[in-house]
Amino acid sequence: MTQMTFLINYVDADVDYQTTPTNFIEVDMDNDYIIHTSDDNATVTDLMTSEPTPGELSEAAVIIDENVDTIVPLTLLMDASHNVGGAYYTHEIKGVGENKQYVYCFSFDGATATEPRFEAWDTDEKSTANNHVLGAGTANNSMVKAVCTTSGLPGVDWAGAPIAGANVLLLNDGNGALSELESAITSQELYMNMKIVLPAAYDTPYIETFLGVVRYTYVS
Repeated sequence: MTQMTFLINYVDADVDYQTTPTNFIEVDMDNDYIIHTSDDNATVTDLMTSEPTPGELSEAAVIIDENVDTIVPLTLLMDASHNVGGAYYTHEIKGVGENKQYVYCFSFDGATATEPRFEAWDTDEKSTANNHVLGAGTANNSMVKAVCTTSGLPGVDWAGAPIAGANVLLLNDGNGALSELESAITSQELYMNMKIVLPAAYDTPYIETFLGVVRYTYVS
C-alpha cells in the first residue's frame, strides 16, 4: 500500500526535499495543525515554547481591511510532537503566499492509481464546505487559495485556485497518477503553495478551522 508523508518547509522554500530533507518537518496528521495568523502579535509567533491557547489565537486574529483584500501574513506549524528545534512547538512555514516552490510537500513511497489532489472541508466527515473561510457554501468564493508547484514556481503575485468541497487542486500538474518508483529511488514528491486571502470589508468576524485533505487511490 502506497503511503504519503506530509512535510512542511521551515528553512528554505527554494530547496526541495530530495536535496535537503532536513529543511522539512514531518507533520503528524493526528496531532499537529497549521495556524494562519497575524504577524504583528507578540504572543502567537514562531518558536513558541508552549501551545497557544484559544484566547491567544483570538487575540492574534488578522484584522480585515475595509478597502483591499488581505493575505494572512503568518503561517505556523503547531508541532505537537515537540521534537524539532529542541523545545519549540511552533515553526514558521517558509514561503507561504510567495513565489516559492517547495513549501508544502507530499512524499509518496510508491505508485498511485489516481492523481493525488488537495481538498478542503469543514470537518472530518468531508461532506460540507460551509465555513466562511471556505466560501460559506460557494466554493468559488473560498478564501483558501492553492497552486500546484510540483513542476515549477507559482509566479509573482500568484492568485491560486479557490479550494473548497468539489473545487480541488491536482498535485501532479494534471499529469495523472504516480508511477512505480525506480529501484534506487525511495520516494517521489509533489508540492503546492497555499495562502488565505481575506476579502475586503468581509462583514462577518470569524475564527474557524478547516480540514485539508490529500485524496488518492493506490495500487494494491
